[in-house]
Amino acid sequence: MNSKIKCVIFDLDGTLVNTIIDLGRACDYLLRNSGIEPRWTESDYKAFVGNGAKILVSRAFSGKLSPEELEKQYSVFKVKYNAIKMENAYVYDGMLDVVNAIKSSETKVAVCTNKPDAAAKGMVEALFGAEVFDVIVGAADDLPKKPDPAMPNKILTKLNVSADECIWIGDSTVDLESAKNLGCKSIAVTWGFRSVETLLECGPNYVVNSPKEILDVFKKI
Repeated sequence: MNSKIKCVIFDLDGTLVNTIIDLGRACDYLLRNSGIEPRWTESDYKAFVGNGAKILVSRAFSGKLSPEELEKQYSVFKVKYNAIKMENAYVYDGMLDVVNAIKSSETKVAVCTNKPDAAAKGMVEALFGAEVFDVIVGAADDLPKKPDPAMPNKILTKLNVSADECIWIGDSTVDLESAKNLGCKSIAVTWGFRSVETLLECGPNYVVNSPKEILDVFKKI
């Protein structure tokens, strides 16, 4: 690992773990309970995610929920998704090796995700182990979500590192905007929920097509 980088911040959904099936299933559950036959495809849900669970729910209902209705559906979503979140989720092939390689170089590893905090911590610990990541920061209702820098700043404070000592790895425009807002470099991964064209429009510092290429990037920094 490059000694200039002291912390690697990973996005979760679409970067470390493929979660799209169960996110979609939880939304379909809400729709059916509301008398609406689900019509969204997996590709649709990939386009809906990235800005937090509440916005995902709103998009699943085509933005037609009142603020009060949205809060009710969001509350149900959190319970339902937390119950099923591990049924189809899996770590992308090669990502566990990448995380372990980075950590073995004495570089801090963190997760910053707009997934609800409890669901994020439970998923990461189940799939990677309880002691792998130094910090996991998920969404809380009293904290602005990515791309606002509030969430990653919690990571910097806890790990006592500066933004220019970090690099952000993610699969969405939200992650690339988050890196810019935080003031750190970014690596865009192409196996997640956004197209390469969409990612390139955000001007990432690096683009990788497989997990093993992440380690190659650190040799160039």
